[in-house]
Amino acid sequence: MSFFQLAVLVASLLTASSHAAGVTGSPAGFASGTTGGGSAVAAAPSDIAELKLWLSDAEARVILIDKEFDFTGSGGMCTDCECCIPTSNACGSAGQNAIVNSLTWCDPYPKTTCTYDKTGQSGLEVASNKSIVGVGDGAVIRGQGLRFVNGNTNIIVQNVHITDINPQYIWGGDAIYMDDTDLIWLDHVKISLVGRQMISMGFNSNGRVTISNTEFDGQTSWSASCDGHHYWTILGLGLNDKVSFYNNWLHHTSGRSPDIGYPSTWHFFNNYWSNNTGHAFSVTADSSVLVEGNVFDDVKTTMEGEPAGVFVVNSTTSSACSTTLGRTCYENIVLNSGSLTPQSMANQTTLDALVSAKEPAVAISAATDVASYVVANAGIGKLGSSEQASGTSSVSPSASPTSSFTTSSATTLATKAAKTTSTFTSSATTLATKASKTSSLSMVTQVTSASTSTQTAAATATAAAEDDECEA
Repeated sequence: MSFFQLAVLVASLLTASSHAAGVTGSPAGFASGTTGGGSAVAAAPSDIAELKLWLSDAEARVILIDKEFDFTGSGGMCTDCECCIPTSNACGSAGQNAIVNSLTWCDPYPKTTCTYDKTGQSGLEVASNKSIVGVGDGAVIRGQGLRFVNGNTNIIVQNVHITDINPQYIWGGDAIYMDDTDLIWLDHVKISLVGRQMISMGFNSNGRVTISNTEFDGQTSWSASCDGHHYWTILGLGLNDKVSFYNNWLHHTSGRSPDIGYPSTWHFFNNYWSNNTGHAFSVTADSSVLVEGNVFDDVKTTMEGEPAGVFVVNSTTSSACSTTLGRTCYENIVLNSGSLTPQSMANQTTLDALVSAKEPAVAISAATDVASYVVANAGIGKLGSSEQASGTSSVSPSASPTSSFTTSSATTLATKAAKTTSTFTSSATTLATKASKTSSLSMVTQVTSASTSTQTAAATATAAAEDDECEA
């Protein structure tokens, strides 16, 4: 074989590989039908400039993230710029100061100077019809998040780790921000070390969204709650958003896991919350949130306040849920955590809203084995391990009380990992309360005691955030 023939053969094999690469499965739930870049030839950008171009151009694309794309410093540094020291930062370099911006958030607090990466404050804008797919377990976007805005729709992000976005600073940047979009599927994503929200959904409608098999890793050296846990996790403020949220792992967080406001419909099922030193849910009354088949493990406060917009499935409410949705509803499991009992009263309005929202078919399992399954499958480098993503579920959509139901065959769950495993147990005991969501300023007070040395210390931190434009 001549050198030319060999070169042609290699090129053809590479082209075939590019065609074969792409999105694994398809989304269940509200974002069902999302195709991203569709059948476009999959290709990997050579550098951050080409990745930025491909994300924002008008072509349908399947973009392969086959290595780490490091945007750190590419937008310039802000040196000796103005920051503030919020009351929450009672632990100095282990806490978070905040970047002064055009909002008024920093106005009440003493000022200081800081140096941060301007790149992280403005995410990479993603145009319509894009699939952003990681290759293997080394697909990383560092230093800058993604933005789905301005009417751009039909976007898939799969098997990508977004990390290191000014984690020292509140207002340092979001991992994923969406506002005025539709048909978004986030699957097998990992998010860690961000300054602000891991996922932030702005005031305009974000339409139909599915978030699945994703790891929200809150471990940090810069904590607004001064305990190594990330506070700003998920903020959902979109008007009439419809979100299916399943098989996700949220760990080492201390708040907003999630924080949901304004009229929207969310379905949380088969997720695993672990090692949360503050609160998981914070929900306003005008939202409609169904919580079923989840596991809460070492979560100080599972549900903040008594939100009228939440329906929690338990032994008291499961019958009402099943009657309205026409299928089996699954109870949650609560281990070493704050009780879900205050929310045991049926909220018929929430169930009716879910029926009206017409969520497409999803596979829901009993919560018994959710923890081990989610830990084994959520995050990057684990594609192909979850049949839920392929949309082959056998649970009928909750569009009609007469819908038929068959026990899910889509997911076989492993035996739950031993509760004594040190990876999933809390290393500190933290008491936390957050003031009412109806207040213009939410406050969370944390009292943390050390657990890994004979020394004991107590610190009180207040993480403040306005529940209006400042939150988005």
